[in-house]
Amino acid sequence: MLFRIFATMIFLLCLQSAPASAQTEREPSMTRVADGVYHYFAMGYSSMVVVGRDAVLVTDTAFSKRAEDMKARIARITALPVRYVALSHEHFDHVGGTEVFKDAKVICHRACEEIFRNSPLVPMPKVDIAYSDSMTVDVGGKKVEIVHPAAGDGVATSVLWVPKDGVVFSTDMYKSREFVVSEFKEDTNFVGAKKILETMLSWNPVYSIGGHDPGNTLGALRENSEMMNKLHDAVLARFRKAMDEGGPVTAIPLIFSLPNEIKMPEYSAWKGYDTAFPAYVRRMALSIFHGG
Repeated sequence: MLFRIFATMIFLLCLQSAPASAQTEREPSMTRVADGVYHYFAMGYSSMVVVGRDAVLVTDTAFSKRAEDMKARIARITALPVRYVALSHEHFDHVGGTEVFKDAKVICHRACEEIFRNSPLVPMPKVDIAYSDSMTVDVGGKKVEIVHPAAGDGVATSVLWVPKDGVVFSTDMYKSREFVVSEFKEDTNFVGAKKILETMLSWNPVYSIGGHDPGNTLGALRENSEMMNKLHDAVLARFRKAMDEGGPVTAIPLIFSLPNEIKMPEYSAWKGYDTAFPAYVRRMALSIFHGG
């Protein structure tokens, strides 16, 4: 019960920080995007649902109420049991509700275990399968690859890929033409995020499920990958110049000055450019020079 209350509180806080249009509750939807692959969207969160011959895999249950609705909608598609719940990362607003699928094994990158174990406030889900670099789950004629390309949003980032159908799932890696409010990026490793976006694109997906967006966000994935590469190169060039001229002592102040110096006007029409873009520069600078 305490976990349910806490998850609901996080959800409400996220809504308060979102624009008015995002606060309007959409009707939950289960959209078929390929044979046996579905995009479930409800309460502002996305999940991928993969139905094989033997079992079902779902991602990011998020909240108990949301998980219960997803379970009911899955029952309309198949009588097969949900055997796996794969978590995209360790953030608490994505990991609630796993208890709704009581017979499922919870999968998360191994870094989840320590974070969940040390949670001082509420009980966290038990991780049944902890992996390091990658693993494959076969639900019967349908294989799902779970990959940790790098630390991204948090340290336990997982990307899920259904190669047979060209469907990729990720969370908190990008938004469509939007620089996300900076407070939600405080623990994002931007060098890792750049690598994650590049990795997803290297698979040549045809449908990309973003953790907080309905519909196919493949275009946003491509645009954000290009933006992150440009930002990385701009910040890296400044650090290299400083290092060549005076070494680390000269480079350290750039962490504080670059957010006000580097501009990318080609993205000025993106939401949050004036308020959040400087924080993107800062996070990239910290990731390049300070390791995250």
